[in-house]
Amino acid sequence: MTSLKSSKRQVCTNCSYPQSTCLCAWVHPIDVPLNIIILQHPKEAKHAKNTVKLLALGVANITVLQGETPEDWEEFVKDVIRQPQDYSVFYPHPHSTSLESVCSQVQKAENFPVNHNVIFIDASWRKALKIWHLNPWLQLCSSWHFANPPKNQYHIRHTTQQSSLSTLESVAYVLEFTHSIDCSSLHTLFLKMQTQCFLQNK
Repeated sequence: MTSLKSSKRQVCTNCSYPQSTCLCAWVHPIDVPLNIIILQHPKEAKHAKNTVKLLALGVANITVLQGETPEDWEEFVKDVIRQPQDYSVFYPHPHSTSLESVCSQVQKAENFPVNHNVIFIDASWRKALKIWHLNPWLQLCSSWHFANPPKNQYHIRHTTQQSSLSTLESVAYVLEFTHSIDCSSLHTLFLKMQTQCFLQNK
C-alpha cells in the first residue's frame, strides 16, 4: 500500500480513502456475469458516503457514467437506443416488473443472460426521479424493481423511503438473486467503510 500527501491528510492511492481508515484489507474484487452500469448524479459522486466508490473497488466489470441528461451520455444513449433488448434498468415505477416475480432459473437466464447490461441510477430519490424523466430512452429497456428487498444496512445515511437500498446493496441483491453470486466481500467492504470511516468515533 502506498499513499500520497494531500494538503490536509494522507490518502491511500489504492482505495482512495484516508490512510488512517484505509479499506484495502477488505477489497477483494469479484468477477460478475453481468455488466454493471451506474448512472451517477454529479453531486452524488462528491458525497463522501457514496457506495459507488466501493462498487468500483469491489466489482471487476463496472462502468460509472456521471451526468444527468442524455447529452452527458451521448454515445451510451445511442448504444441503448440501437439495442434496448441488451439492457435492463433497475428503477421502480408503475410499469416496472418485480425482480422477485422471476422465479425459475430458466426465467432468470432469459431475462439476465451472461454479459447482459444492467443499469442503476445513483442519486437521491428526488434527483433519481429527475434523471428518469429527463432520459426517456431508459424506458426503452426492460424495467425492474424490488418487491421484497433485504433490510437496508446503510446505517450512516438516512432516507424517508421505505425498503430503500444503497446502490451497492441493490447491485449485490441483483447479482445474488439472478446468478447466485457470493457477494459477501461486497457486504463486508460496505460494513467496514461505515465502521472505519464514519462510526468509529461515535
